[in-house]
Amino acid sequence: MKTRIGQLALLSLLTLPACVRRPVATISAEPDNVVASRWNATLSTPTDMQGIIQAQGRSWITSVDGGRRTRVDVELSNMVSGGQHPWVLRAGQCRSGGPELARAEGSNALRIGGDGRARASTEFDRAFPTTGDYVVEVLASSQNANQVVACGNFAPPNLPAR
Repeated sequence: MKTRIGQLALLSLLTLPACVRRPVATISAEPDNVVASRWNATLSTPTDMQGIIQAQGRSWITSVDGGRRTRVDVELSNMVSGGQHPWVLRAGQCRSGGPELARAEGSNALRIGGDGRARASTEFDRAFPTTGDYVVEVLASSQNANQVVACGNFAPPNLPAR
């Protein structure tokens, strides 16, 4: 009889946690809780430069400081080592020449390593975008800023790159 009571007590202790109700997930529309908050772009060489350079890369825009600031990251590969390439974030799409929103040069320029790769990022005081067309352009050099060696159109969150 004591064994039977002990077994029932043990069974009760093991099944009791399954009956406890857990809190339901809470969803908030606050900017820090945005699930999909990264715009993505695939970089490639413009057609007029193909055969001379075959750059590849990617870039992404993310929210910083609750959406009040924006961070842009750029990765580039298949480039000549030792090069330094400024880059520009613009409104619009590749080859459209839209207004410049941010420029990264000097210490924020892409510095190509011995493996032909580079990565750079910058943050700027501009609200995180929620609509619009944006493009990143990698420039040949600070002396040749009119020549784009790689370009990528940003796709909004949850959409494939254009």
